[in-house]
Amino acid sequence: MQSSSRIIEEAVVSQLRLLTPDKQQQVLDFVQFLHHQKSVQAPPPLSLRQLVTLPIDERHQQLQTFIPDMVEDFANDPELTEFSVLDTADWDMAND
Repeated sequence: MQSSSRIIEEAVVSQLRLLTPDKQQQVLDFVQFLHHQKSVQAPPPLSLRQLVTLPIDERHQQLQTFIPDMVEDFANDPELTEFSVLDTADWDMAND
């Protein structure tokens, strides 16, 4: 029995042979891009301590990548979208 990576490799080679030379070059370019992308390591994320020491524009640049996920969370996570999670017993009503 062949490994799944070997099956994929054979399928890619089989399909590659059906392409014109210019399309084969595009496939090669894409594979090289994927390999390069994998080899380029992203720097480790900054700690909160490090983040607060940055100038505000750099801080925003660092946090910008997280915004879409935060928006998704606030739109779909029941704990963030339901006001029922705010139990009035948790609020300090000393001034009432």
